[in-house]
Parts: sequence; C-alpha cells; structure tokens
Amino acid sequence: MNKQIHPRTASLVAAFLAAVMAILGLGLSALPASAEEIPGAEITLSTGSTVTGQWDQVDLSCTWSVPDNSQPGDTFTLQLPPELRWFGAATFDLNTPDGQTVATAAANDAGRVVFTLTDFVALHPLNVGGTCSFATQYSVAPATGETKELSFVFGDSVIRVPVQIEPCTENCLPDAPTTAGKSMWWADSSQSELQSVLYMPPMVSATNDVVVTDIPSAGMVIDCSRVTPRVGKVRGEAGNIIEPFDNEQYPASIECTPQSLTVSWTGLPKGEHVELFVVTKVSDASLDVYQNNGTVTISGEENPVGAQTRRSSASGTGQGTATPTPTATPTPTPSTATATPTPVTPTPSPSTSTSTSSPAIVVLPTESTTPGQTTPPAPGNPAQPANNPAQPATAAQLATTGAQGQAFVVLAAALLALGSLLAFAGARKHRRRSH
Repeated sequence: MNKQIHPRTASLVAAFLAAVMAILGLGLSALPASAEEIPGAEITLSTGSTVTGQWDQVDLSCTWSVPDNSQPGDTFTLQLPPELRWFGAATFDLNTPDGQTVATAAANDAGRVVFTLTDFVALHPLNVGGTCSFATQYSVAPATGETKELSFVFGDSVIRVPVQIEPCTENCLPDAPTTAGKSMWWADSSQSELQSVLYMPPMVSATNDVVVTDIPSAGMVIDCSRVTPRVGKVRGEAGNIIEPFDNEQYPASIECTPQSLTVSWTGLPKGEHVELFVVTKVSDASLDVYQNNGTVTISGEENPVGAQTRRSSASGTGQGTATPTPTATPTPTPSTATATPTPVTPTPSPSTSTSTSSPAIVVLPTESTTPGQTTPPAPGNPAQPANNPAQPATAAQLATTGAQGQAFVVLAAALLALGSLLAFAGARKHRRRSH
C-alpha cells in the first residue's frame, strides 16, 4: 500500500523551499555584474619617431574611448607588434584633470597592454575616453630606408601605424673620440638598470697610465660584478672596441663599492683604445632623472665626465560624463473658476396674490483641475537616449545584472503559495475526519 505525503508535511516542504529560493534570489541579485572585454572600445595610434638603428626609442600617442554605460572592471587590450618592445613603467593611470583615475593600464613583457576601467565610470557612464602616451624600443636591426607599417592588435582588429626607417648606409663608422667622455642608457625595458661607458681618445704617448673613476648620484648603486674594462685597437661599426682585445696584455686594477668605482691601467702603448662599461642599479625608482659623474685621467691630465638619463614613463588622460538628472515636470496650478451670476426673471405665479422674490443665481458649469493632480512624466528612462530605446535583456545580460535573483524570488513566492494551498487542503481534510 502506497503511503501518501501528508498535506501538512507537503506544505512545510514547500515553505522551506520557498525560503531557500528567496535567499538565493536575494543573494544573486546583490552580486555585481562580472567584468568583461569591451567589444565596442576604440583606439587610434600615431608616432612621429624615426628609427635609425636597433633599440631606438619609438614614442606612441593614442586616443581611446569605450561605449556608454561600460562597467567598472571592464577591459580592452592592445598588443604591440613584434618589432617593438615595451619600454618604461609597467603600469600607469589615465586620470581626469582633477586627478580621478578613469582607467589603469598594465603592460607585460610580451608587449600586451590591458586597460581596465575603474569605479569612476559607475558615476560617469557617458562619453568615457581619453588619451595615452608611452615609449617602446625598436627591437630589430633596420635594413634599408623605408616607411614600415607596424601592426598592433586591438581586440579583434589590427591597427597599422607607419614609422619612418632611416638607417645609416655609408660613412657610418663614428670617428674616434678626441676627448674623454661618458654615455649612459637604460639596460632593460623596465628601467631598473642603467648601463654606461666611459671612453677616451687613443693613447698618444709611448707609454700611458690611465685612471678612471665613476661615482653614481643618489638613486643609483654600482653593480660591482658587472664592471667590464676593455683595451684594444680595433673599433666596430658602433665605434666601440671589438675583438681581438688586449685585456690580458694590459690588465686593469679594479676597486669597487656600490657608491664608487676606480679602475686603472699602467704602461698602455700608443694607439691603444680604452673603454670601461659599468652597470648601475636603480635604488630609488621615484626619480625622473639619473646622473652619473666621474673623471678620466690620462698621463696625469684629468678630464671630468658625466652623463644623464631621463626615465621614459607612460601616461594618459581620461574623462566621462555623469548621467543627467531627470527634471521633474512642474505641477500645474489648479485654475479657479469664477462664476458669473446670471439674473433670471421669475415667472409670475397664476395666483392672484403678488409676491416679490429675490433673483435666483444660476452657476454655469466650468472645467477645473482637481487640486493636487500632476501631469505624468514622459515615459522612458532618463539615462536612455530617445533615439536608442532600451532593448530586452538577453540571457547573458541577466546572468550578469542579477535579474535571475528576481526570478528566484518569484519562484519562491509561487512555492509559498503552493504550500499555503496544501496546508489549507490538509486542514479541511482534518476537519472532515473529526466529524
């Protein structure tokens, strides 16, 4: 014999399920919309840089924009072409003139730059966009002079940016230096290390003693494990000493600390070239300019040398417009109707007696506005442009806007009603059995 579920038990189960579904619905409705890649984002790129050799800096400028009502956390990405590598700060902000951050940008070592919208767009969802500028390095050796198109990948599209290539084709070997000097440049794309070279003219005396000192300024320390002295007579295309070196015949004496370096040679013959390569690490990344000074002393004649390198930093701007506040329709002032009295001549009574009556006042009906009545506002969402009516939400949109939470609440209400009906039916059946 099959046992039937008691109506009261069924009603309790239904009520329990209703409560669970309502809690789930309210929880899901409170979840924020998930971030996603912005399909309608736009960007333009341009450069005025000219490339003459490998590792030349290529500066790029951009303008960007995203569709109205894009959400905080939404992103758009830009991939650098293989000819360029990122050069500078790995992250930067795109700010309004008063310092509010509209979006942030982050670049990885592969040249992929991700722009992420901030909470600013929640209160300023319209006309969101701005500018950006950043530095890159041309990572390949240019061939002949030409205008080359660089292909940037932006979302599902490719943006081609022309860059002028003008490599040296004749008489490209730099002249031998006539005085001592120093050059310094960034050794890595993250700008955490600087490399410098101290150079000097070829030796002019039969025998020469050389002493080189190098002292970094604040914010830099010498990496003593990466001090490279070179001696030789052959110079390459870049003007530096190349193999065969004479380092073994004329060894250098090195004294190094993070704050000071001294390198000396004795008995260098006429015609020898001397160079000293030094790597310094950045100890204070907040500086914009790094300075390195020193001296080159040849046969007792001292020459001060120095070099300065600026940090290449990416930057950008952003803006957005707040949703206009809807203007309330003014309530019309009820009109007051003034009745115009109309005299009516009384008809004499057929009675023989004569009486005098006051004229009757007849108030003609007039239209009036009920006090307190207001004109209903024009239909439509103030945040929705008139020429862009709201579209029905799709299933994907419901999944990110919390609309399914409302559906859970409706379902919970239905289960609660079902439980009430079952409870009522159980109560009636119980009363019948009791009679």
